[in-house]
Amino acid sequence: MKHPLSIRDLVNLLYQSRDVIELLFGSKDSVNKAEILARDDMSDEKLEKLVSYEIIHENNQTIGLDDRIVTFIEEFLEIGEVTTSFINDNIQSLNENLKYYRIDSNTRFLRNIKRSLKKISSTTSREVMKLHKNIDDTYKNQDNYLIKLQELDKYKAKRDDIINLIKESEQIISEAQGFFNTVIDAELNSIVSDLRYVLVRNRDYLSEIQSQIIDYINRIQYQAAIYKKIQRLKELKDYEELKYKTNFIDVVTGTRALMFQRRNPLKARVSLDLLYSDRGYTITRKLAGKLNLLRNHQQKPAGRMEDGFDANMLEESTSLNIDSLVEKFMDSRSDLFQFVINYKFPDKVGTLSLEKRISLYVGITIDYDHKLSISGKLGKMDYVNEKKQKLKLGYAIIKPARKPVS
Repeated sequence: MKHPLSIRDLVNLLYQSRDVIELLFGSKDSVNKAEILARDDMSDEKLEKLVSYEIIHENNQTIGLDDRIVTFIEEFLEIGEVTTSFINDNIQSLNENLKYYRIDSNTRFLRNIKRSLKKISSTTSREVMKLHKNIDDTYKNQDNYLIKLQELDKYKAKRDDIINLIKESEQIISEAQGFFNTVIDAELNSIVSDLRYVLVRNRDYLSEIQSQIIDYINRIQYQAAIYKKIQRLKELKDYEELKYKTNFIDVVTGTRALMFQRRNPLKARVSLDLLYSDRGYTITRKLAGKLNLLRNHQQKPAGRMEDGFDANMLEESTSLNIDSLVEKFMDSRSDLFQFVINYKFPDKVGTLSLEKRISLYVGITIDYDHKLSISGKLGKMDYVNEKKQKLKLGYAIIKPARKPVS
């Protein structure tokens, strides 16, 4: 038999055991006794005291929090399951005390009436908030579709129960309004007025909750239907029957959703003026860094060039009459690249390599652009480099500019 415990001793005991109570309440399930005793803030004596005062219970070496403590914490924190019995109990208590006060106008019954009215207000608001929280938690955290639907149906029924209790409370207040008017008590009138407002507010809130439940149920059913179809498609795919037993390929082919379309990258070209600016330099440097093009950005300065290093180039350039070459191109019907590549130069010039002919093509494009017409089209040429690799070379198709008609 447990000894009587004063409120002060109970508060001290709960405070000293707050970490263990938090652990047991958070786990919801029982915890092994050895795990509890291994804590620095717990001893055999303290554990026996908590068991003797029925704060915790022990069964087969497992420790759990007493259901009354769990219920108290949940009600205080406004969490846990929705319990409409609290509202109903306060309504019954209000009816009884109204009946008793009509028989005997004792102030004790009047105090009980006020207390019941206040509890109806607080418990109704609390249960409505718990209902809303539990509905959200069920929809967001419950993985099983079937259990999720059953849970929402349960909360839908509890929502209807709370609505009926609110209507019953409003009816009692309405029928007792004449009695309240005869009682000269300002506090009672204030409590009744506040309760009316709370009941109306909660009733409106429950209407929104009803719409939310219906919306959640519709979403779940829609998601469940899609999930079943996906399961069926996966089953057909696993058995390699998707292509032959369904029109899956036709449906996907006919889909014009953006996510199924081929992605064409934008080929926006940056202007040369921007690239020559400080901002353009910063952008190109960042881009080069991402493309690992700055590996050799720290290069040694070039050494001294030997005298006469450009003698061969000078001789070759003087041997080429570029103006004459361009004039011949202006009278031809070929494009500039093919003209330069296939042009037979004089013997004194010698044989020009492909690289030198391309350089000549680029130089003419730059120096004689006023005589040329760039069509914007591209041509391609196959060639073999020094390493015997077959490559493709792209070039701009450039034609002689048309002379204006006089």
